[in-house]
Parts: sequence; structure tokens; C-alpha cells
Amino acid sequence: MKILFSTGSLNRLPISEVFSIARDAGFDGCELVVNKRFNRPEYVDEVTRCLEILPICSLHAPYVSIPSWGNEKQTLLKSVELAGQLGAELVTFHPPSWLAREFRFYRWFRKIKDFQKEFGCDDSYLSIENMPLVKSVIPPYILNAYKKLIRCGLRQNLYFTYDITHIGTYGYDIVNVFLKYHETGRLKNIHVSDYSLWRERSHLGIGRGELPIARLLNTVSRLGYDEIVTLELMPQELPRTEEWLLKVMTYSAAYLKLHLNRETSV
Repeated sequence: MKILFSTGSLNRLPISEVFSIARDAGFDGCELVVNKRFNRPEYVDEVTRCLEILPICSLHAPYVSIPSWGNEKQTLLKSVELAGQLGAELVTFHPPSWLAREFRFYRWFRKIKDFQKEFGCDDSYLSIENMPLVKSVIPPYILNAYKKLIRCGLRQNLYFTYDITHIGTYGYDIVNVFLKYHETGRLKNIHVSDYSLWRERSHLGIGRGELPIARLLNTVSRLGYDEIVTLELMPQELPRTEEWLLKVMTYSAAYLKLHLNRETSV
């Protein structure tokens, strides 16, 4: 099992600093979130140098437009190619969004019979993430219901990234939903953060919401899940001072290791 830190949680800092802090805090590696900085061709070299600090075990395809990367299909293809260059074993992406008017993406998405074959995923896994409940006239994403998402993934040869704060927005028991994902044998990543139902706030620091995270992690460990667990927080949840930032991240890594039955020196 690898315990990762999502670079999107510290997008205000230079990428090399994010990797250094994650290493010092005790994380095994990083999940690289592809953002608008990749519009600069030289940014890939900056990211590659970070491999000297920590491995990039997972890559999150962009969920904002990156003009130089093309449309949604081209962006996903570039994400898989970049993962190969960086040695990342997993690429996570979001399903098409109605609110973002991703109609062409949806028409293309539904035609794919085998995503792993379509993208030549010989050395990596392509994984689809469950999305949150958003108050709107129409569901913000296709496959908003996680059970439909699972059926789609099984039918189209996709793996799964389970985001517990997104499930929290529905009020579901995060442990019961984990069991549904786990029994598919295709769960590759668990995005961990807290959710406050009464404040309707997502991607909070551990303990800042009401999700039973310790019970989930204990269940994950007991059932022998041995893939990736990623801490993915809103940037506002992390302190801005270097000293307190390292303390909070060290605590978070130690908490995950403790309840996942991983050795920790903290």
C-alpha cells in the first residue's frame, strides 16, 4: 500500500517544495494533479526533477481546461502518456460534466468499449472517480450515482478512484460504499478528506468534518486493500506557515499509517 499526497492540495507552492514537504511529512509519494502550469512546456522538466525527491505513483488528469493539451479526449491521452514518462501506475479522470457542457466528450465516452485498450494502458491503469452531489436543476455529471459509475466501469474496462468526501455529500455511509468498490477487485485509489454535512464543506482536513474516517481506514486495512490511499485537501485547509504546514501534514500522514496498520515513527 502506498500513502500519497495530492499536489493539488498545495498548488500555491512551487512543485519542488510540495514534494519536499510531502517527503519530510512521511508520505510515500505524490499524486500529481495536472493543472494550468502545464501550459508551459518546460514545466514537465520541473516535475520530472521532483522524482529525485519522491515518486509520482498516481496522476490526476486535469479538471480545468489546458488549451495546449487540446480537447477532453486529447487531454486524457496526454495524461496517460505523461504517466508513462513519470512512472505513475495510475491515471484518474472525471466523467463528462453536463454543467461544463462536455457533450462531445460524453458522446465519445459512451462509445468506448475498452478504455485500457483504447489508451494503450500497458503499464498503467485508467481510473474513473465518483463525483459529488451538487444542488442544481440537472445532475452536474453523467454517472453521478456511484452504482451506475461502477456498472459503467465494469462494462468499459475502467478502474476506480473512490473519493470519500464526494460520497459524503450524498449522506451515504462511506464504509458501505467502500465495500461496494472493493468487491469489484478494481479499486485502485482512495481519496481521503473529511466532509461536514451541516456546513456543506468538502475536502476538509481529517477530523474537521463528520465522516467516520478511522472506521473506514480500519476496514480498508482489515480487508487487505493494498493499493493507493491519497490525502486530497482543499488548499485552504493547510497552514501557510512552513512550521505548521509540516506539523499538520506529518500528523495527517501518521494518522493514515496508524489506522491503515502501517509502520510510523510518529
